[in-house]
Amino acid sequence: MALSRFALALVLLAAPTVASAAAPRTFLDLSNVVVVILNNATAVLVVAGIVVYFYGVSTNILNFSDEAGEKLKAYFFWGIIVLFVMVSIWGILRLLQNTIFGGSSANPTTGSSVQNTSSDPFNAPRFGGE
Repeated sequence: MALSRFALALVLLAAPTVASAAAPRTFLDLSNVVVVILNNATAVLVVAGIVVYFYGVSTNILNFSDEAGEKLKAYFFWGIIVLFVMVSIWGILRLLQNTIFGGSSANPTTGSSVQNTSSDPFNAPRFGGE
């Protein structure tokens, strides 16, 4: 049962890539496809993790008694740690991509790779023509 759920999730995450029907021609294109798939999978896992975490908090918030309270607090604490690690995967992927390919990233709409020329390593949005 768990394997079929995993296979279904894998098919759903890979469906947009298969639908584009464009095979990567270079290693850079292949790595960009893998990074896009990992970004999408990470987003799905983060959303699922947040939903499960808040569901657990909402169902167990009234069960804070003297015996079970410490155990629930530990579960809540480790839930936040796990969510932090899941979100940090995006940073790790970005760091690996910038290290291996010098800041190039794929544009998902055109499929072309665009060199990052900004001096800001975090790509902070600029407003008001700064």
